[in-house]
Amino acid sequence: MFWNREKQVEVKRVGSTLVAVFRTSTPHLIWKFDLERHHSFTLAMQGEEGDLELGVTSTKGEFYPIARFTSREDADEAFRAVQKILMKKKCGWFACMMKWLGALVLLCLITILAGVMYVGRGLPLSALWPAAGPVHIHNGVPMPADQVLQPPP
Repeated sequence: MFWNREKQVEVKRVGSTLVAVFRTSTPHLIWKFDLERHHSFTLAMQGEEGDLELGVTSTKGEFYPIARFTSREDADEAFRAVQKILMKKKCGWFACMMKWLGALVLLCLITILAGVMYVGRGLPLSALWPAAGPVHIHNGVPMPADQVLQPPP
């Protein structure tokens, strides 16, 4: 079925390692690349239609093939998948935590500012929660506790 189709190329970043699965390459392969050790490289394609190679070029200009493809579409798909993962900004745990903390502090500041502005208008805080009116208690008739325990108006 169409929606159960397995991806032909899967690429993930696991820590500082790039892991890719090429199901359309000849032969099928799983590639693991240490980004920390090889921090300066170029992803490139070489060859002609029917014999394309996806690989990395070192800073010295040496091309190291990763996978061989028989069709241009498969090679382009593999290139785009690796490129997409490499272009994503990596967020370390500390940086991500700081972003969440910053968002939480901003939300708290907005809430406090809104409260100060509301009270600053001279309106009492009780205006936020208007009383429902006087409560009439009838003997033997069940009532919700929230109705009975309301402060007097």
